[in-house]
Amino acid sequence: MSAADIAKRLKRAERLTAVQEQMRRAAEWQLAQTRRDADAVEADRAALLAAVGASVHSHLFLEAANRRLRGLAARATELERIAASQADEVREQGLAQKRAELNAERIETLLGCERERVEAMEQLDGLTRARDASLP
Repeated sequence: MSAADIAKRLKRAERLTAVQEQMRRAAEWQLAQTRRDADAVEADRAALLAAVGASVHSHLFLEAANRRLRGLAARATELERIAASQADEVREQGLAQKRAELNAERIETLLGCERERVEAMEQLDGLTRARDASLP
């Protein structure tokens, strides 16, 4: 395999690494958004409980508050499930990025070895030509 072919492989590997990094960042952003949504649900739940507890007529609104709390609890459970799934995705994207980086490093090392080999071959050719020129 020539140095040019290896250089092309290296460029592809570097592009793949950049894409993997973008995918990891997108997964992290989605997870952060889900966690913000879960925090908002918890804030709504706390505000509702505080409002029901502070109201003089809380017994009149108890059924509505109960329905709302059940809905908030269901949403919180769903967000926890989504966040766990997204955390797994972030981990997987991080591992994929790391694999792509290692592959790019391996190809870069291969390219360096190939360049050294070509340089050594050129030096040998130069020495051979110099000896051939001095022979009668």
